[in-house]
Amino acid sequence: MIIVPYNKRYRPPIPVLMVRFYCPMTDRFAGPFEAIVDTDADASLIPQAILNEIGAEETAPGWLRGVTGERRPINLYYVDIYLGDSGYSGIRGMADIKGKEIILGRDLLNKLPVFLDGTQQQTVILDDVTVNRLRQRL
Repeated sequence: MIIVPYNKRYRPPIPVLMVRFYCPMTDRFAGPFEAIVDTDADASLIPQAILNEIGAEETAPGWLRGVTGERRPINLYYVDIYLGDSGYSGIRGMADIKGKEIILGRDLLNKLPVFLDGTQQQTVILDDVTVNRLRQRL
């Protein structure tokens, strides 16, 4: 089980996870970094500097439409994202040229048993035993 306290520099506090990035083509890791958990984001957003650090290759151009509706071109990269010892390969991350924040979108979150425990102000990635016990109760 992975438990990470919410980042309280935001108002209200925001759920986060600690992640590392890996590029299999270059065998390079970067991190750990704090990443915002955003269940409304379709895809993960990764600063271009991190993608450059691991030598990730651009796969295709794409478009990003933000909450304001503004549409802007972006570059897409395939990377592996690690949470603790667990790796998730082939995540298509969007490069953020301007920003420094990492945003984890549903491309990764849909692969995880995530519990956003707002009352305790912590993000929890549940272990298999807990997940199976909860699923049996449903």
